[in-house]
Amino acid sequence: MLDHNPSNKIIEWRRMSAKYYQKAAWNQLLAVDNYREKTLQQADRFAQLSFEDQMAAMEYAELADAESALILELELED
Repeated sequence: MLDHNPSNKIIEWRRMSAKYYQKAAWNQLLAVDNYREKTLQQADRFAQLSFEDQMAAMEYAELADAESALILELELED
């Protein structure tokens, strides 16, 4: 994110959010598979990873939303 263009920052944060949501979904599937196989420790670990990835995804989405709102506010002032 070397480019300081606000639009590029928003796009990058949206991409990061999507990446972490994809990871969260994959880890959730692995948690379910391990639960079915009765490997509960592994299931718990993948569920925790899924949760952490979801939190990271939400943080990036919130950053993008805040930047978008700030840009809109600045445009309305001009």
